[in-house]
Amino acid sequence: MNATEDYISMDPTEQISQVLDLQKNDTKSLRTHPTVEEYYENMTAFLSLAIFIASLLTILNICIFSTTVSRLRRHLNKPLLRPSIMMVGLYPIISVAALVTILVPYSWFICHTVMHVMFMVGGPVFRTLLFRYVNSEQNFVKETGGETVQLNTPPCCCCCLCLPLVIPTKAKLCISRYMVWQMPFWQGSIMLVMNILYYRDIQLYHQVMYFFIPFIVCSIVMGVWSLQITVRAITKLRGDYQLRKKMFCLQLVVMLCKLQYLILYDQLDGIKMGGEYPINHTIYKQTIINILILVEMVLVSMMVQSAYRTPIQVQIDEVNKEKEVTRI
Repeated sequence: MNATEDYISMDPTEQISQVLDLQKNDTKSLRTHPTVEEYYENMTAFLSLAIFIASLLTILNICIFSTTVSRLRRHLNKPLLRPSIMMVGLYPIISVAALVTILVPYSWFICHTVMHVMFMVGGPVFRTLLFRYVNSEQNFVKETGGETVQLNTPPCCCCCLCLPLVIPTKAKLCISRYMVWQMPFWQGSIMLVMNILYYRDIQLYHQVMYFFIPFIVCSIVMGVWSLQITVRAITKLRGDYQLRKKMFCLQLVVMLCKLQYLILYDQLDGIKMGGEYPINHTIYKQTIINILILVEMVLVSMMVQSAYRTPIQVQIDEVNKEKEVTRI
């Protein structure tokens, strides 16, 4: 008896279950990630070109970072130097993570987590840098001199219209600090759990992943809201430091590496790419998304280089010393 006769002799329920199993296997072969050996044994011309372009873009980003750091070391004193270098260093790390995703597709979730972590770390570091521009939180309270601060700033500008203007105090700045510093602890714990679930039990991950999204979104909104309030308040005192431009560069990490990633990940499912396992649709889709992120990170790094040209502390200090010498 051949396979066709066996299939005909089956019960209808068995036939349906067999068809469903075949469909699941086909879907699985299109969506699963290959091992490193399978990936490089079945390498295509498209992937080879993508790896070459990704390597060049990563090197370019690192070169931009190096020139930016050398400029910062010439122009900034120690209190501002370290957080400024940490801020401009976010973007080459994201580029390296995107490159590793292309080189080792199975590591995509870890690399995506690294991109997410860059924003979680960047938020507290940027807040620290903001208050170092005004020496300290206490000095900021003194310099404002009782001037009020607006709370209806993005991303809560529409839903917080009823909130009154507030005068900066130690207690209110402490609340603002907690709103930013909750991001690495809260989101870091969630991303750790999601990584463990993804690599240990992917079916359970798909079942529970949507329950984590509201907590991540609320944490991001809370942190960005606090940073926006702080940026607007300090801009009144240090208007020539391009603080809003620096804040926009930090927000691009979330918009490009998180929001854009998730949107394109679903939208590209409507386009047939790749073939069967191992070089399947998922590999092509992730490669395209990460190449796009690499290009964008080069452009953002150039914007960051422009934003961090100010302040120029060292030159100002030298000019002041010359003035004092001439007075003497």
